[in-house]
Amino acid sequence: MDRPEQDFFDFEEEEVDIDVQQFLAVKPWIGAIREPTPCPEVNKSKPDQTYALEYVYGYRCQDSRQNVYYNADGNIVYITAAVGVILDKAANMQTFFGGGEVDNESKQTANDNNHHTNDIMCLNVNTTGGRNLCCSGQVGKNAPVFIWDAATGEKIRRVKLPKNCREVSACAIHPDGEYFATVDKSNDHYVRIFQGT
Repeated sequence: MDRPEQDFFDFEEEEVDIDVQQFLAVKPWIGAIREPTPCPEVNKSKPDQTYALEYVYGYRCQDSRQNVYYNADGNIVYITAAVGVILDKAANMQTFFGGGEVDNESKQTANDNNHHTNDIMCLNVNTTGGRNLCCSGQVGKNAPVFIWDAATGEKIRRVKLPKNCREVSACAIHPDGEYFATVDKSNDHYVRIFQGT
C-alpha cells in the first residue's frame, strides 16, 4: 500500500475577521439561557436514600503535622478532610471516625457533637501507651477536639475549644489517656490540657 506524502487533510483556509474583545463583550449565551416553564417547586426534604462510606481516597499532609500512625493492631491511622481513617493493610479495608450523614448546613453551624465537621488538622495516637486511643482536632473558630478508639473509630470524648482559636494545630495524648493537650492557632497559640477519658 502506497502511503501519501502528507498525512493530513488540506482544507482551504477561510479568513474570518473577528474581534475577540467584542465577541466576549456581547456574551451571546446569556440570552439563550432561560428558566423552564413551568418551573418545578423547590423540594427541601431529605431523599429516601442514605449513604455510607466504603473507601476514602486521599491523605492530608500538605499543611498538617502529626498525621499518620500505627495502632495496636498494626493498622494505619491517618486523616483526610473531616474523616479519621483506620486502614487494615492486609484486607485493604477501612474503618472511619466520622464521615457519616450530616445536616445540610454550613460548616460553621453544623452539629459537631459526634464527629468533625471541617478539615482535621492534627492527629495523635498514644504511641508510648497501648496505641489504642486517638486524639484529633480540626479547623474552626471554636474547634472541637475528639478522643476516639484507634481500632474501631468509636467516639470516646469531645471537647470544644473557646471562640477564636482558629484551629487545633497540634495535639498530644497521655500514654494511658488520662490527659490530652492541644495547641491552637490563635494569636497567642494557647496550650490547653484536658482531663482525658
